[in-house]
Amino acid sequence: MNIKMAVEQLNLSGISASEEEIMRWIEEGKIKAEIPQRRNAAYNITSKDLTDFIIQQHTESLNEQLEKSKYENRKLADELELTKTRIHIEQSKVRTLKKMLNAQIEASGTNSFHYEEMLGLKPDSSGQALKKEFKKLLKALHPDRGGDERLFRVFNEHYENLK
Repeated sequence: MNIKMAVEQLNLSGISASEEEIMRWIEEGKIKAEIPQRRNAAYNITSKDLTDFIIQQHTESLNEQLEKSKYENRKLADELELTKTRIHIEQSKVRTLKKMLNAQIEASGTNSFHYEEMLGLKPDSSGQALKKEFKKLLKALHPDRGGDERLFRVFNEHYENLK
């Protein structure tokens, strides 16, 4: 097989190459080729040698893709670990907030005073105003609106207790 035929075979196998590149690869020893006895003849490349070169090129390409995928997987694993840590911290905050709210409710003796103080209302506000403020807070915390689902649950639970 001559160099032109080798170019065609390489291009068919998905390896873009020119005659100059094939000559360079032959000189570098990447593709085995024989020089015929006649001095004016071009290189002669066997099908097996060209196939071996094609397989080697594809193997190198796949190894590069594999290494890139491994790197991306490590990066994603690190991000996942960081996210898990952040979730754990947020869950801890919610548990602490819930404990604090329950402790204040028990200490004050009445739920409405605590809720009014927590929502920034006057102590003598009506139950209607208290419910209205709770609904605003719950609307802002709702997960469908980008709020924190855990905090929404905590405040929704207190709102249900208020009813």
